[in-house]
Amino acid sequence: MLNVIKRSWSPGVAGNPSRLRRKIELCNQVGLFGAIATTPYQLFYFFYDFALYRGVFLFNLLFMTVYLVVLLLNHWRWHRAARNVLLVNVCSQLFVVTFFISAGAGVHLFYFTIASILVFLFKRLRVTTYVPMMVLLGVLYLSAHFLFSPGSVPAPVPSPWIDIMYAGSVTGALALLGVFLYLFRKQIDQAEDELTRTNQHLETLSNTDPLTGLANRRVLDETLAQEWARLARWPGALCVIMCDVDHFKLFNDHYGHDGGDRCLREITAALQGVLSRPSDLLVRYGGEEFAVVLPGTDQAGSRYIGEKLRQAVEGLNIPNEKSVTAACVTISVGVSGIDHFSPDLNRHGVDHLLKRADQALYQAKAGGRNRMVFLPYLGASTLVEQ
Repeated sequence: MLNVIKRSWSPGVAGNPSRLRRKIELCNQVGLFGAIATTPYQLFYFFYDFALYRGVFLFNLLFMTVYLVVLLLNHWRWHRAARNVLLVNVCSQLFVVTFFISAGAGVHLFYFTIASILVFLFKRLRVTTYVPMMVLLGVLYLSAHFLFSPGSVPAPVPSPWIDIMYAGSVTGALALLGVFLYLFRKQIDQAEDELTRTNQHLETLSNTDPLTGLANRRVLDETLAQEWARLARWPGALCVIMCDVDHFKLFNDHYGHDGGDRCLREITAALQGVLSRPSDLLVRYGGEEFAVVLPGTDQAGSRYIGEKLRQAVEGLNIPNEKSVTAACVTISVGVSGIDHFSPDLNRHGVDHLLKRADQALYQAKAGGRNRMVFLPYLGASTLVEQ
């Protein structure tokens, strides 16, 4: 049922930006509700004394037709014309109907409803335009209220119907205003949800390597900074591993970029298979380089993980005919870490940990590739190689 109602005010909405869609929907809603709100009055005029109320009845038929034309104009994508026709029609109807049946029926109270939603009908409404329009609505309301007293109109509504009609006008004006604002609130919520999803998607794109689906260098830097700050509060262990695919340029030149991409994805899966903890972070550092952050892992554990990573890639047995060191694709691994954080380490910072892992990687490559080298966080002479 709700979907049917929504479809009734959907003409001209599809294919437009979200901001314009809201304006078109609101315009259609006002048109539909204007026609619907007029119907009870028409029934009264027709059944109570059609001869007396023929004039207002016929005028209302014209106004109701124009309300439906508004939807047709939006369907033809004449959105500005639809909005302008709507505003002229509703302001004219309220004034004309009040002229016929008097201000005692309260029909002119609907000017407040229009004034409350006027700004939402425009894409960009300047103050120099908005203020005169509000003044015009106020003038129309006051004119209708003071000029058309029950004793000075062609077809006054007798008591107690005048009181019932006034109560209905008050209820209708408030109800329509409430419905419009509720629907607009729903549209705002929907727009905010879309914006949130878009921001999350953009954040994911900015933090994710598109080829492998791994986190990127930006995430690595943020994670290292967070882990270093955590260690400053709760001293513990931390290690970083750098991996580089051996002779990957030769592999890429021989097997093509598609083959190189498939190779990197297979290596990614192998590396992920070694890491089991949610806190472990695997990053595509750039090109054929990968980095791993292992919070809470001491030096012995980091050397073990580093060697497991090397073995996992070698175990893939991906042929590499152009390699000068092995018949299959391999990686070189550089590892660095600290077992216990101490305040004096802050003078070097977390960047030094990454630098030491990179130095270890360089030594692994210089030492023949397809091997793991460990360098502690401090000291340039200590070397552990496998």
